Amino acid sequence: MSDPSRAARRGRDRRSRPSPASLGPVRVDAGFQDEYPGADTTCTEAYASLCRTGEALLGELDRRIRLTFGIPQVTATALAVIDGAAEPLTPTQVSDRVLIPSATMTATLDHLERRGWIRRIPNPDDRRSTLIEITPDGRAIADQLLPGIRTLERTILSALSQDEREHLQDLLAKVLARTAEAAAEPHPEPLNGPRHRPARLGGLPQHT
Repeated sequence: MSDPSRAARRGRDRRSRPSPASLGPVRVDAGFQDEYPGADTTCTEAYASLCRTGEALLGELDRRIRLTFGIPQVTATALAVIDGAAEPLTPTQVSDRVLIPSATMTATLDHLERRGWIRRIPNPDDRRSTLIEITPDGRAIADQLLPGIRTLERTILSALSQDEREHLQDLLAKVLARTAEAAAEPHPEPLNGPRHRPARLGGLPQHT
């Protein structure tokens, strides 16, 4: 089981650092359009605000998980994936579902195994590999973890009405679809574009 005192210290450490959410949505400076010809203020503000929101949401989830269980969010996610599987998974399957590199997954599984929350068992289909299955103690942790996450979700998203949440989901679906298209491009355009470096940063004054 987790060490409550150590988990509490980790929680205090994270509380000492302000959440990115405390900064609010990103707003660009008045001279943004002059500095970046052709850029779109709303695109920049929305993109940066989405990144800040994601960082803040994951950060708060990680803080709560560490405080309660003494493990990082990614380790808890791996446990949830293993708990939710209908049958034992290979380490690669867990890694693919958690979206972390296999080397990191090995350390994550080692951590869960030391806690007694999972066990490695022989893979009957491949003697060179193992399967991962959850233990009774691991199920007990998952049965506390997952409802707790649902509570946090309701707490945060209660800032929106149900209609607003559904609209947000529709908007995010569009952003994710376009991001998936961009990520699938085999040869993406390199980052580049015009910039008029402002005088306050050592650039030449712009004359109109």
